[in-house]
Amino acid sequence: MWFRSFAVTLQPILINRNLASKIFRVVKKVLFLGLMLVIGLLSTSCTGSGKGTPENGSGAEKVQKDTVMSDSVLSEMALAIERQVVLERVKSIYGLIKQETTYLGGNVDNDLLDKAFCTKAWNKLLMAVRRKEFQSNSLFFEVNRWTMTYDSKLVNFDEFEVADCYIGPNNEKTAAVNFTVYDSDSYSPIRVELVYEDGQWKIDNFHHLKYMLNLRESMYQYLDHDLAYLI
Repeated sequence: MWFRSFAVTLQPILINRNLASKIFRVVKKVLFLGLMLVIGLLSTSCTGSGKGTPENGSGAEKVQKDTVMSDSVLSEMALAIERQVVLERVKSIYGLIKQETTYLGGNVDNDLLDKAFCTKAWNKLLMAVRRKEFQSNSLFFEVNRWTMTYDSKLVNFDEFEVADCYIGPNNEKTAAVNFTVYDSDSYSPIRVELVYEDGQWKIDNFHHLKYMLNLRESMYQYLDHDLAYLI
């Protein structure tokens, strides 16, 4: 039993190590492509440097244009890298969940997953829901929120794709990843929203796309938007 709890605690560390290796390979590939683009831009700039004169300003305009294009290329490179990082992060998390459901027969510790892979804001909201469940003797979560199924014994995850990725001017980062959950006799299209927090991508919300379910909004509705539960 002690070994099992130690292994579960160790899993996030192993995910980070495997993820770092995959990210390193992706970064090398993207940087190589970006370097080729920058070299191409510089070659074009040098080829055209003899055209125009300082009097008509065409040389300065060309340099400014090339600088803007270079900045755009670097931004696209950064976004491409981040999209791959997000994708690998979500696939790694759900790969762990797949292992846990197989080993434990579907009995996954959702609270442990929340603490390990979700944002502080999500966990604070979750505690508010737990508080109301206890005070009102009611139950909010009727299905497994990580798999969106009643029975997770035969669950599988596939078709991961980045639906959105944003890097703001102050380096704030948000993203969304879609994927499909398959169980014994049905499937569910799922979306997770992520926020970059404390140096890692953390899940901040869950959506069931088939039923248009926004879990965070449903939790607020359950609380009647009463902020007293969030204290």
